[in-house]
Amino acid sequence: ITRYFRLRLTWKNGYKWQGSRSERWWCMRCKSSSCSKNSKIEIANCSKNDSRQQFYFDNNRIRSKRSGRCLERRGRSIKLDTCDSSRNQRWDGLSTRQPFEIREAGSTVKCASQHHEPKKGEVVYMTSCKKSRASRTDLWNVY
Repeated sequence: ITRYFRLRLTWKNGYKWQGSRSERWWCMRCKSSSCSKNSKIEIANCSKNDSRQQFYFDNNRIRSKRSGRCLERRGRSIKLDTCDSSRNQRWDGLSTRQPFEIREAGSTVKCASQHHEPKKGEVVYMTSCKKSRASRTDLWNVY
């Protein structure tokens, strides 16, 4: 049985995003309503009712429940595409038990983030893990 979940940016006490120390619930979601091929990934308020926020892990890939497509790295961009065995769809660090970085397979240098304090509608892309750690947007939780 596949377990579906949302991917939420980790929030900890003491964080300050967009001038606020209030806890924020930012989740990853497909930008297009159908999670179609080439859809970008963005940040939105977490919602149980938004099927674009539902994902699952499959052999080190992240798949959209809505379309079955996989997150794929294309340079700095992350887009949905038909799942295959390519390295660009493989990710390291994935965990269902603790906060984790979504890293390019075989690397600790590039992470999926928006590398500064998050806002609704911002696109998630590949950036320096060092920059995303500095802005506290490097860690994700299965939620």
